[in-house]
Amino acid sequence: MNLKKIIEKLNSDRKKTIYYLIILLLCGVLLILIGDITSTLNSKKGNETKNTVEVNTNSNIIATSSNFEDRVKKDLIDTLSQIQGVGKVTVMIYFEGGSESIPALNINDTNRKVEEKDSQGGLRVTTETSKNQNIVLISEAGTSKPYIIKQINPTVGGVIVVAEGASSSEIKERILNSVKTVLNIPASKVSVMPMKK
Repeated sequence: MNLKKIIEKLNSDRKKTIYYLIILLLCGVLLILIGDITSTLNSKKGNETKNTVEVNTNSNIIATSSNFEDRVKKDLIDTLSQIQGVGKVTVMIYFEGGSESIPALNINDTNRKVEEKDSQGGLRVTTETSKNQNIVLISEAGTSKPYIIKQINPTVGGVIVVAEGASSSEIKERILNSVKTVLNIPASKVSVMPMKK
């Protein structure tokens, strides 16, 4: 077919052509919307991960709030199960708040004093103060990260310990004292229960 015949055919089937163009246009818009929704969901998923990543100042490793909570729980279970007579142990710990990282700041304070004399002999003194704060970044593995000077972990709000040996008042007291000591919380925040048999 040559071009002239194609143009004549399109002119004769003008309604069909417009219909096909509208369908093609709607398909294109639909594909753009699907791509936009997918990229938005992926960016939200990436942002959630970035929000939980924090730098641990003591060992310069990456840690999350849930890693801290899991580590405390695991260490407590391991410690309590080593106490004579305790037996099998399960622990539930309630944490208040979340982790907070405090980055190092580069602070630049500038004070400038300007004295101006006018033609009548008067003196005008102007003081300008400006403060500029920037987060200190460190380069690690090709990426820049804030340098964290202090890590504040969530506080323990309460602990429930379920242990096989907790039916004995002596063992129950040992568990209670151990949890109070290791987590630095009052006895009112600790509950020790015997495990069902």
